Amino acid sequence: MARIAPGNTPKFAYIFFIIVAAIFLYLDLQYKTFTQTKNFFNSGLLSTNLLIKNLVINPIANIYDLSKSKNELINKNKLLENDLEASKIENFLILNKENLFKSNEGILNYIRSSSIVNTFELASVSSFDTNMYKCCDNHRLFLFNNNRPFDVSGTVINSQGILGQISSSNKRVSEVILISDIDHSIPIKNNNFFCNAAGTGRPRVIECRYDPALWPESFELGSKFFSSGLGGVFPEGLLIGSVISISSDDGEIALEIKSEADPLIQNHVMVIYPNDYK
Repeated sequence: MARIAPGNTPKFAYIFFIIVAAIFLYLDLQYKTFTQTKNFFNSGLLSTNLLIKNLVINPIANIYDLSKSKNELINKNKLLENDLEASKIENFLILNKENLFKSNEGILNYIRSSSIVNTFELASVSSFDTNMYKCCDNHRLFLFNNNRPFDVSGTVINSQGILGQISSSNKRVSEVILISDIDHSIPIKNNNFFCNAAGTGRPRVIECRYDPALWPESFELGSKFFSSGLGGVFPEGLLIGSVISISSDDGEIALEIKSEADPLIQNHVMVIYPNDYK
């Protein structure tokens, strides 16, 4: 294969350029001839670097930091929300410990026997079909289990009071039937009057029906009802709700009672069991 022979560069050109470069170097060292040019070049280089940093690098870094900070804030807000809900439930237990537990030692024994190492055995809501809750008569929510499934018939409370009870459990979640579910009933009382209040299928509303010939009781709007403790499922003496409607039907008096506990306000609840009650 033919090769192209390199051309011959005259030695004079090399010598000429070396001499010119030496002259420039001498002038710069001796008289600072090119200082202004170098300063201008360095200034332009510095300005270009700053421009690229401010227009390209910093915005990208700021976007990354902002997204990272946003995620951290979201996580912190979730932790604070969980702590706040736990604190609300704890306050409810403290205010009602005389009704919930046999003694101060009772609440401590419950804490010690809890299946998880925590102040209270809190449960997170796994799912709650709020559309079904608002439109229909099937009122159920589901809880994530802790280290073990929750026991059936355990009472479920939030910071306002009784929501319902555990109706079934599997390895992952436990189902809660709310007291307003049409298939649920809860024993309640007002002074010496006792009634088995049934769920109406309407949010937070239960109904107590009685024969005035057998119970010559009279109630007014706002009358308060409490859990009676009969049946051993629910603790005695907790405020259930207040009368919002009074009507007469087929010789019976129908009292509609609105529950104090709203299942929509919190994502965490607590489960307690009959053996812990007073």
